[in-house]
Amino acid sequence: MRCLFQIADCDLYNFPFSPIDSRMYLVVSNNQALVIDPCVNEEALYILRDKGVSEVLVLPTHEHYDHISGINWLRSNFKCNVIASEQCSKNMMDPKRNGSVHFKTLFLFAEDEIKAKISAVNIQPYSCVTDEVFNEYRCFTWQGHKVEIRESPGHSKGSVCILIDKKIIFTGDSLIKGRPTITRLPGGSKKEFFEITLPFLRSVPESVMVFPGHGESGYMHELCI
Repeated sequence: MRCLFQIADCDLYNFPFSPIDSRMYLVVSNNQALVIDPCVNEEALYILRDKGVSEVLVLPTHEHYDHISGINWLRSNFKCNVIASEQCSKNMMDPKRNGSVHFKTLFLFAEDEIKAKISAVNIQPYSCVTDEVFNEYRCFTWQGHKVEIRESPGHSKGSVCILIDKKIIFTGDSLIKGRPTITRLPGGSKKEFFEITLPFLRSVPESVMVFPGHGESGYMHELCI
């Protein structure tokens, strides 16, 4: 797996959640790692071990199953600290609210190829826990880099965006290149998206690189928001 992006001493990798195109991101620096939206992926495990990583900081962008499905797996392999918004934390513990109970039904009207992939995966009710919770905004330094996490409701109650050094941002499903933000799922709110999240996204510098929860990356100035 080739490094996707670099920030100073950090290497950034991404990995797909099977069977749909959700993205897990690894940011690795000095034997430490940030993991955004973890899923189970053996290649990611190999890279983390090859880099000598023993401690992992986990940052989910929101509570939906395809963005948290690897948290318990990571805990079984590394010392983990999971930080999430309070609402995300509550919903991650509930298989109904995180969508794992009815994950397949979300794709009833998807293309046949996607439905076939979903049907082939045995997804069971899933629950995971958070170590640290916050409300609205959290800022801290990780390996000399400024990490800012800001609540961005609309797609879900627990959605956040993660900004690092004002150079890259992980937007989860709050902003996806070439797609409108989905607000119709349980916990979603078009009102909150337009009143809270959209103004924040528009305040992010145009030169910031966007790494979304699905699809390809791009710069803020390339996205129509």
